[in-house]
Amino acid sequence: MGAGPGLAAVRAGPRARWPSALAVAILVLPLAAACGVGPTGSSPTRSSPTAGCAADHRAAGALPDLEALLPRGMIERSPNSVDSGWNCTAEALGTYASHGIHELRFAGATWDNGSGDATVAAILTTRPGDPTLQAAWVEEFYESGARAARHTENIETSRPSMGGAGQVFRLDTLNGLSLQTIVVWPAATAVRVVIVATTVGPDASRGDHDQRVGTAVEVAAAVPVAAP
Repeated sequence: MGAGPGLAAVRAGPRARWPSALAVAILVLPLAAACGVGPTGSSPTRSSPTAGCAADHRAAGALPDLEALLPRGMIERSPNSVDSGWNCTAEALGTYASHGIHELRFAGATWDNGSGDATVAAILTTRPGDPTLQAAWVEEFYESGARAARHTENIETSRPSMGGAGQVFRLDTLNGLSLQTIVVWPAATAVRVVIVATTVGPDASRGDHDQRVGTAVEVAAAVPVAAP
């Protein structure tokens, strides 16, 4: 992956198995496509995004207005997949429910670089009538998920300033043989999330990983989100 200190120095051992590209993106989260659970393409139990939610749903084009707020290029390459949906079950909402959220809406774009390396840019919001989503609630969800996960270690959190996104919440952790970074920041009434995973190995570079994180944040932050 280029020059720089090898990630193998962080964690040595046999190569991790990756069941799918999304499994890389899911990381320490009880989510798919960085933010949704439930089978991709499953039939929603309502006729529109404003109707009552009885089940979690994720599919390409489910919430086109939210998908339109995702970056469509990362270093001049389109994402491998883009989808969106909503979570409303207690299992999927997790800590969000304690803040009065009944339905979390999301959209995510995934860049799969193969061999366990992936980048996800996501945007989260709530339904009308629910409290406006706060970045602190998203931070809580990701950090509590990381600390409760069985295979995460070396969990570190920080609040760096990252270009157009301004001050962000950043979580870095090892999950098996994967170095994973989650970045969260507010965007009008929505919250943006970037997730980057890099497989630990003798040729992997922490510098390259951090560069991917910085690029993803810059690209995502450049997509405007209009205030209501």
